Amino acid sequence: MHVGGAALNPAEALPVAVDGQDRIYVPGSSLAGALRNWMRGADPNTEHLDSLWGYAEDGVPDSGHASRVVVHDAFITTTTAVGVGGAPADPLPSGGLPVRFGVGIDRVTGAAAPAFLYARTVVPPGHYLSLELDVETAETGFDRERDRLGVLLEALRSHRIALGAATSTGLGRVSLLPSPFAIYEHDFTSPDGLMSFLLGEQTQFDESRMRPDEAVLPDRRELLTVTLRWRPAAPVMVQAAGEGAAIKALPLTTAVTGEDVALVLSGSSIKGVLRGHAEFVERTARGVDAPIPPLGEADRTTIAASTRTFLAQLNELPAVRALFGAARIDHDYEQRHPWGNGALTAHECVSLTPVPGNIWKVLADGMSDRDTGGQTVLPAHMRAVLAELGIEQADHVAIDRWTGSAADSLLFSVLEPHGVQWEPIRLTVDLTRLGRYRRPALALLLLILRDLDQGRIPLGGMVNRGFGDVSIEKIEFAGNGWDGGTSLAAALATPALAEAWSAYLEEPP
Repeated sequence: MHVGGAALNPAEALPVAVDGQDRIYVPGSSLAGALRNWMRGADPNTEHLDSLWGYAEDGVPDSGHASRVVVHDAFITTTTAVGVGGAPADPLPSGGLPVRFGVGIDRVTGAAAPAFLYARTVVPPGHYLSLELDVETAETGFDRERDRLGVLLEALRSHRIALGAATSTGLGRVSLLPSPFAIYEHDFTSPDGLMSFLLGEQTQFDESRMRPDEAVLPDRRELLTVTLRWRPAAPVMVQAAGEGAAIKALPLTTAVTGEDVALVLSGSSIKGVLRGHAEFVERTARGVDAPIPPLGEADRTTIAASTRTFLAQLNELPAVRALFGAARIDHDYEQRHPWGNGALTAHECVSLTPVPGNIWKVLADGMSDRDTGGQTVLPAHMRAVLAELGIEQADHVAIDRWTGSAADSLLFSVLEPHGVQWEPIRLTVDLTRLGRYRRPALALLLLILRDLDQGRIPLGGMVNRGFGDVSIEKIEFAGNGWDGGTSLAAALATPALAEAWSAYLEEPP
């Protein structure tokens, strides 16, 4: 998860939000925005929920009223223990959090686009948020608000609400835990009820009395879920930033249980690969080349022109924009092409087998000189453990082009995960957000998945060095009228999508 805080240095990674006591937290405003947006569903109008979440009319002074939902700040902790006054007993320290890096890839050169390196600090999985909210209601609307709260809680339990930034690349997934969890009701309409509250008497509400099916809510957004079951046919990894101590190039990892870690294909990596291939497919079908970045010495003028060219590459194709999102260029462009966040979410994909934390610490930080005699090496017994997990060290050397022998000081090592088992890759498409591009965008997605299934799209990093080949075992669709077992072949055979794709290509981009 990443909820951004105040960045003092633009050259450093985006920090997470901390309060005055240096405790990491999710502001109540951020939580309220995510909860309200989910409850709004597919309805662009908010009048159905204005009485609950509050509203203000544009250009009309003193209009509207405040929200009747009070959402408290959610502190991030290492345990669920609560201290004095309800404060978190074990807040997560703000130091030492991992940093995720990303880079934009120029569609013509295949190299990093100038000025598009970015980094954000993230809170790894396995920690806790303290959710506390109050809903104020009158007797006439009590049952309705209670049922709406039940729907909201069920959405939190089933991972349907994401928090913070970069949610379309897999960050921010949360789940409401069954315990500790409680709902209390207080009656402020009578002296007895008010006195009971002031005396600290709590009456826990029976959640089974909620009737989510009878909640009055706008229509829900229509979603398509894609599950890809796969296995690596070659080493597959996203390379971690920086170098390890015992082995230089290490896979990107994420925390799992205790100090153990798991390998991870980040959602941003998966989405970036799919988007790049989507542009390739549509440009091939249209016969349209990507704008060519300016060449020459890297001065301020050239970098600015390269930036504009790269943004133009991202925004040129309508179906790609709808599916993957559009970059902001200027106000006039946004008026002509009103598209921001894309409809596709690529979730994080982690390995099923964890790597012991003590081994990973040696890989990343090395061992003491006393233990190694001054050499940074990985002990043989740790190599054996990694080999059983399907991860082995590979040493490479650059060859001098004149002598034909090993180049001096250019021996490097890579920790290659060649036999690791992975969880399925999961994609979610917000069909409601696709709007009029729904059918051509879905057709484009199916073409991408067809090429992935046929081994034409490598995943992860170092794909020009033999990495990234994958074998797709099964692709299943649920949504858009397809049941949970619909195969790729059956989805590709949908006549309406083929017709919509052909008609779309006849339109100018």
